[in-house]
Amino acid sequence: MTLMKLRLGLLEDDLAFRFKVSQSLVSETVSTWLRFFAKELDWLIMWPSKGQVMLELPDSFRRLYPKVRCVIDCSEVFTETPSALDIQAALWSEYKHHCTIKFLVAITANGAPSYVSPCYVGRATDKFIVRDCGFLNFVEPYDQIMADRGFKIREELLLRHSALCIPPSTSAGMQMAAAEVKETSRIANVRIYVEQAIGRLKQFRILKNILPVSYLTLCDDSQSCVFTYSFKRPTVSMKDNWLAS
Repeated sequence: MTLMKLRLGLLEDDLAFRFKVSQSLVSETVSTWLRFFAKELDWLIMWPSKGQVMLELPDSFRRLYPKVRCVIDCSEVFTETPSALDIQAALWSEYKHHCTIKFLVAITANGAPSYVSPCYVGRATDKFIVRDCGFLNFVEPYDQIMADRGFKIREELLLRHSALCIPPSTSAGMQMAAAEVKETSRIANVRIYVEQAIGRLKQFRILKNILPVSYLTLCDDSQSCVFTYSFKRPTVSMKDNWLAS
């Protein structure tokens, strides 16, 4: 029942009909097993050592970005619009123009997930999530973290003697130099790994469809279970900070 909820995103009344049980029993069962999966499979997601990352580094990274420890990005999941205006304002995402929850994903160069953060409200910025979720505690000196232009975390990484690798930025109306265009293309070509990894997550319709308000307290457990079955490796346990901003 829980796996069908994760993979197909079926409604609770649909599951109740299929399993010939009450809708309240479906809700209780799914909630219980989501928490159980997240707790028991938590150990499978791990931050690999620098030596392990270097050993499995693809040729495209080895030639151009040999010090990249991981590629990071934030993913957003649509939620129902809550009736409370303060919660609605917290969940509103200017980027998606919808109420969402966000979480940070870190992928190693060979495409394996190495970190996933707890869920945050849609208005939380990428920089805030990186600073608050604890990801920076894993960064070691001389690491290189690859991201897109939205991650303004260069200073935070410098404090840990590491570097940020992002596409070059230009002022409004200014044309990129040839070298900057080439660098942007190189980063885009290797960042496709994290985009594909997030795409595998969205094959699970519980994250692809609009998440009901009643599931907001289970959002961390839900994405943990999806990580388990999309990558065969899960994520960190639930943290009650979905209203942090």
